[in-house]
Amino acid sequence: METVNINTSQNVQISYELAGLSDRIYAYLLDAFIIGTATLLLMMILIFSGWLDSSPFSLIIATIPAFLYHLVMEISMNGQSVGKKVLKIKVVKLNGSQATLGDYLLRWIIRPIDVMIYGGVAILCITLGGKGQRLGDMAAGTTVIKLRQSDFMQKHSLTSLDEHYVPVFDNADQLEPEFIELIEKAINIKLTSLDEKPVTAMAFKTRQRLGIDTILPDLKFLHTILKDYHHLKVKEATSI
Repeated sequence: METVNINTSQNVQISYELAGLSDRIYAYLLDAFIIGTATLLLMMILIFSGWLDSSPFSLIIATIPAFLYHLVMEISMNGQSVGKKVLKIKVVKLNGSQATLGDYLLRWIIRPIDVMIYGGVAILCITLGGKGQRLGDMAAGTTVIKLRQSDFMQKHSLTSLDEHYVPVFDNADQLEPEFIELIEKAINIKLTSLDEKPVTAMAFKTRQRLGIDTILPDLKFLHTILKDYHHLKVKEATSI
């Protein structure tokens, strides 16, 4: 399983699983089917309405959906197309920030080179590059990662703690289970969509609830709270 480490704006390094080549190919094929269907429907509408003739201009109109699809989808769906959304993969910046309009535009401009030789250029770059990047990604400083909500709980088991661990915040166990679930959901949102707002909000509420004054970045703070909470609860249960 290949991963890439992304530094967030709070200087917290998070490891994401790179989208596999098969995921990207399946997403591409699904998008190609959608593009082909949309183009066919548009051509039929233009033919029956009398707008489509043999002039170059009418052919350009008929191919507009295919030409702009990937650019429009990634901009409007924050780094995803329909195919990427179904396969749960997403375009992200390697520095942890949300990809910009310029990034999507650069990926789109270079796409014709990537799809040369039946996509051979892109496949070669993704396979040999080490960060799951095709040429467009290399130019834009982006890559494609997997979005799996269960990844956080699978990779960061909070119940298997070191028995010698010393909690940083020894009152973390005062939080209600429902509040802890909200923290976990906020972290999942951050890990899967790079949206920091829920983490920021929950970090503020947690500090306020427990009366904590800390300089820890919000994401690292919430990770620590969860670790402390589960450690204290396990310790409490085993001492009964």
